[in-house]
Amino acid sequence: AEQIRQWKLEGEKKAVEARLSQEAALAMAEREKARAKAALEAAEEAKRKAEQEVQRRREAEMKARKEAEERDRVLTALAQKDNRYRKYTMQEIEVATEKFSPSKKLGEGGYGPVFKGHLDHTAVAIKLLNPEASQGRKQFQQE
Repeated sequence: AEQIRQWKLEGEKKAVEARLSQEAALAMAEREKARAKAALEAAEEAKRKAEQEVQRRREAEMKARKEAEERDRVLTALAQKDNRYRKYTMQEIEVATEKFSPSKKLGEGGYGPVFKGHLDHTAVAIKLLNPEASQGRKQFQQE
């Protein structure tokens, strides 16, 4: 009877140990499951942030492209409206040179006489094309 009692106690002890071992295994499984869930959530968050970053970069690239296109349009428009020179009337030129006064003559160039004067508050040299000039009219106009 004592032997049976000891076997019973050992059986109960083993049952308790098995139950405790099973509970520990279940607890460990729950912890692993929680860690896996946290890792999955972290991965999903990282993916979401990466997608947001990709979208931000696309938007920044589009904005930069639009700004570059606008800058190019403005520069093209400015180049087409380049007013670095102004055409003066013959009357304005005659006033500036005192009607081509000999006192305003600076000398002779390849095209003809050169006079000094002031146009728009700026000292200028005014060249006249001599009809018998050795150089052509086209070159004179380009200069």
